[in-house]
Amino acid sequence: MGRIHRLPPAVANQIAAGEVVERPAAVVRELVENSIDAGASAVSVRVRDAGRTEIRVSDDGVGMTPEDARLAIERHATSKIDSVDDLSSIGSLGFRGEALPSIASVSRFRLRTREKEADSGWEIEVDGGATVSDRPAGTRPGTIVEVRDLFFNTPARRKFLRAERTEASYIVQAVSNLAICWPQIRFDLQSGARKVFALEPTADAAERLQQLEPRWARDAIPIEARSGALAVRAFLSPPMARRGASSRLVLFLNGRPIKDRRLFHAVTEAYRRLSSLSGTPKAYVFVEAPPDAVDVNVHPAKAEVRFADPEAAWGAVFRSVQAGIEGSPKRVDLGVAGGGRVGTPWGGTGKPAGGAGGIEGGAAPPGSRMRQSAGWDGTKVGEALYGGDRVEESVRASYLDFGATPPRVLGQFRRTYIVAEERSELLLVDQHAADERVIFNRLMDAPSEVRTQELLQPVPLELSPVERAALADEHERLVAAGFDLEPFGGDAWILRGVPEALGVGRGLDVLMRSLASEESECSAAATHDARARIMARVACHAAVTAGVTLTTERMNEVLASLWGTANPSTCPHGRPTVLRLDLPFIERRFGRS
Repeated sequence: MGRIHRLPPAVANQIAAGEVVERPAAVVRELVENSIDAGASAVSVRVRDAGRTEIRVSDDGVGMTPEDARLAIERHATSKIDSVDDLSSIGSLGFRGEALPSIASVSRFRLRTREKEADSGWEIEVDGGATVSDRPAGTRPGTIVEVRDLFFNTPARRKFLRAERTEASYIVQAVSNLAICWPQIRFDLQSGARKVFALEPTADAAERLQQLEPRWARDAIPIEARSGALAVRAFLSPPMARRGASSRLVLFLNGRPIKDRRLFHAVTEAYRRLSSLSGTPKAYVFVEAPPDAVDVNVHPAKAEVRFADPEAAWGAVFRSVQAGIEGSPKRVDLGVAGGGRVGTPWGGTGKPAGGAGGIEGGAAPPGSRMRQSAGWDGTKVGEALYGGDRVEESVRASYLDFGATPPRVLGQFRRTYIVAEERSELLLVDQHAADERVIFNRLMDAPSEVRTQELLQPVPLELSPVERAALADEHERLVAAGFDLEPFGGDAWILRGVPEALGVGRGLDVLMRSLASEESECSAAATHDARARIMARVACHAAVTAGVTLTTERMNEVLASLWGTANPSTCPHGRPTVLRLDLPFIERRFGRS
């Protein structure tokens, strides 16, 4: 007998279930997506024991005939596609024909359905993949799916589920994300005897977010932009709002929550340019793309996608988010306690967000801020989902406006920090970070054809094999940035010229090794961000360093340049440029309050 044999259907179904049904939340997501595809205007979800004991999803969609109901629980049976060509233009949420049979193979499953025009409905029961009942049933129009005793026949899978509270939070997040994608549908979710939320239909995602998280949505920065065939809409935390876990950043593509490493990096990189805070910013980012520009058929659970042009997608999201948060007021959290509350991030003046990098649109004006919904107050849901994350008062109270007039220089501290005075605030300015920001902006604003200054004495570069390989990969981008360098026999390289803005100062060989060895945070950003990445390193090398004594005239020059440049709050690497001590804080420390 040969060694290769066909798997029994029960085993094949459980393997498929392992790919599609990783936890109760995955079952809920698949069933709710089916309801949305069925044209439902209302979807109701009931769970017990965080989905282990029971999951029930009902809708008022089109329903099914008995024949369709039978086919729905067979593998690779679907109403969403008919031919291979359809795979390149998928517009539905479910299409693989694996969810229902996979779920039914690891649970006690019951499907009740009825078309609106039919006089009666139909019911099918499946126990661990085996059909035990197939009969007429009295039921209302639409479809009801009940999943009981999930993983009863795969105890190992059940053993690896997380605590009930954790699994319940995954379910809440899954339903909430789909509710945000489809605000025109009524959603309600109940866990045991507790109603988690009941969301009435709304006009758009902005109002849905107001239902779910009114406190966060109040301060969110809404943006809308377009880049070629891609449209980007997002709701963003202010740059200096508190950060947290990666689950705070939610991505959507064509009405489907997704996970995409490149787009995730695009959002976090845009924030990193303006803030030194660690953690992931909270944001909801919606991308609309032509169906033929994205492949959603690369993951069994349809969570991951592949763009035909991933660099264009990265650039569209990065520039859209960057334009939005740069368009918010030119204010920065300085990390110390300040007195008094301030208004929302719409206060003050800021640079318009539109027109950045080919992106049309940007941050919405104050008049378009998301209005409060008159529906159910979902504050508890937001707190349950995200721990009540919001812009902390201590952070919101310590913003600093970069006005038109730079502060008055008082002196220098430790040959590293410029001490200055502005109104009732004492400022400490990191001289290196401030000068680095100014030089970086000047380099980035220069014409694409950067002027190169020839070195009187070419600099030979002694590089390791890894550095030589990296330099070869970066060669074209370095030349475009203004460097004149070339191989010089064997493994050697020689530097003959540098960008004019850099000058011919110290340590050019150190700079080149640094540029050669620097690893990009994300390979998807290597092309889009190459110039900025190189210029940031050049600016760091050219800027005045810590430990250098500055004259009062030079300190005034640094502050004037910083106050007159864009994004003055951080250096190109995200470190803050300014720290403040306001008068109330100082007086409290001296016991004068």
